[in-house]
Amino acid sequence: MGPSASGDDQIHARSVLVPGPALPLIGLTALLGARLVPDVAGKPLHEDEAVAGLISVRPLGDLLHTVVLDRGGAPLHFVLAHFALAIDTTPATLRWVSVVFALATVPLCYDLARRIAGRPAGLTAAALAAMSQLLLIYGTFGRMYSLFAFASALAADLFMRALERPQRRPALAAAVAALLPLTVHPFGAFVFAAEAAVALFLWRGRALRAALPVLAVALLSVPLLLADLRLSERYGPTVAHKLDSGTSSGPATLQALGGAAGGRGATLALFIALAAVGMLTLARRRPVVAAFAFLALAVPPPALAIASAAGLFSDRLGPRHLIFMLPLWIALVATGATRLLVLLPSRPRTAAFAAIVVAAALAPSAVSEPRTMPTGAERAVAAPAAWLTKELAPHDVLYPYSPVFFAALPAAKEARAYSREPVALSRAAKRTRATHAVFISVPLRAPINREALRQAGVRFRAFPSWLILESRGPFANGIAALESAVALLRTVIPLVNETGARAYLEQIRHTACLALRRPC
Repeated sequence: MGPSASGDDQIHARSVLVPGPALPLIGLTALLGARLVPDVAGKPLHEDEAVAGLISVRPLGDLLHTVVLDRGGAPLHFVLAHFALAIDTTPATLRWVSVVFALATVPLCYDLARRIAGRPAGLTAAALAAMSQLLLIYGTFGRMYSLFAFASALAADLFMRALERPQRRPALAAAVAALLPLTVHPFGAFVFAAEAAVALFLWRGRALRAALPVLAVALLSVPLLLADLRLSERYGPTVAHKLDSGTSSGPATLQALGGAAGGRGATLALFIALAAVGMLTLARRRPVVAAFAFLALAVPPPALAIASAAGLFSDRLGPRHLIFMLPLWIALVATGATRLLVLLPSRPRTAAFAAIVVAAALAPSAVSEPRTMPTGAERAVAAPAAWLTKELAPHDVLYPYSPVFFAALPAAKEARAYSREPVALSRAAKRTRATHAVFISVPLRAPINREALRQAGVRFRAFPSWLILESRGPFANGIAALESAVALLRTVIPLVNETGARAYLEQIRHTACLALRRPC
């Protein structure tokens, strides 16, 4: 490293001798793995996991069209899940993809903090990552969130490497890695923009020609950003009976930072203080790194608040969407902890390090577990999934994405699942060709009046936790199939007296009407 690393060298020299990183990293990664593995099969299936699984299992071309053009957004997780599901077409496979990237995030957090503040900080960061509430929950959640943390850590790590070695290869590697968060989630733009701002500042006054390869790579961000803009369009008008909740950017950020390391309450205050010490240390000794961390962590909350006020994205913002902050937040906390620990004698230093790790492990939960719906439990989905396995035919329509359809893999692989977001639903229906049947899944909390449905001539199959409605065709296209679903729902809604199921039926009927652009 250059002269800017001299302060870090002083920290290294005064810090306690630490062993080589291999064994501690293996142990910490194994610890996180031991905490994750029981949840792969133990947690109920979630609707968001059904979205990922039922899209990813489709042929690759159709998958990309659905993600980028119908839904809008970043395709990398869907593509990786597609190849994983090609090997084993079960819901557990989707969760194992998340496990892999959660585990890989631990050594990346080590290397990022090591490059910023030395090996002791690296080992502290790895320990905090292994205890992270966000990684513990989303490390087995079958969506892109652990991949998002991994991609952000890799981008930041290679950017630090490029700052250490300002040569063409490290710069190109950093530029390519900066694109990865954008391919995983729209909020990856914050990591990309922070790197771009710092890089442009450092390059000011120099010849443009030498930077052309990096700029060429950076231009690849344009189609990714356009796909993200399409994502913001897919929600369309506000849909009644919202079933998902979110929060504003300020509370979501605090939950995300606490979920990364610190929890909430007094422990979060402690970790905020450590991160502040880390930021001040970097501001004095490595101002470029401090600027990057500040841009990546401090800019997103007000930017998201402004975007939300302007109606540019859905209001369902949660800490999982901000998991890209995890690597840098942990690195700042580790930097601050290392800076303070070197002021202590050797034995108290070891005790203080242990206390920080224990505080992270025992911190009050800042992030809630989303997989709490009993209708997603294995005992709830097993019977309806087994029935669907026998009934489904290729090209049948499944509406909407649900855990019971997800559990019906691999039989559901050849069917086409529909979203309950009106714009995305409209786009998907217009692309659907002839189909034989539409299956509608409805979660139940109490028994329904089966006799009333029979008298109305409704084709259905009722299970303790699920009601499966069926509309038989054939239908010439997806629009006709969706119109049939609306007619079926119009018949069924007055016959269902269970409050939750009725609200759900009304919500998906309203969504379908918006997609068809017809009054309900």
